[in-house]
Amino acid sequence: MATNVTVKDIMTKDVKTVENNTVMKEVVAIMNKYDKDAILVIQSGKPTGIITVKDVLIRAVEAEVPMKTVIARMVYTNPLVVIDQNATVKEAAELMKHWQIKHLPVVDKNGALVGMVDDRQIVYADPKLMPIMDYCRRK
Repeated sequence: MATNVTVKDIMTKDVKTVENNTVMKEVVAIMNKYDKDAILVIQSGKPTGIITVKDVLIRAVEAEVPMKTVIARMVYTNPLVVIDQNATVKEAAELMKHWQIKHLPVVDKNGALVGMVDDRQIVYADPKLMPIMDYCRRK
């Protein structure tokens, strides 16, 4: 594929989300049910943070925090790096490399969540971007 492919062409549109005050036990259950390694946290339809498996392990499990008493906003990564749906796949890859992230929420011009793209989707869309995305994988 050419590097002028936009993020909206390859993004996942059915993004699993939780609210800021969702209990972590429920967050983990949703991640397991849908086999997701990241879930977005939203408020009023706009993404406010992201919780990855790594976040759960480091900020909750390793810290021995009771999963029934902790809510999503206490664990999520914030500030959240997002990309406009009309950005190119190459722009997404460069942004992910810069921030050393593997998941990138996609928003419309009003900042509303419309999808998510990950490092694998970038490589499938444009294999020439593999060196950039490989950098993200080493983190």
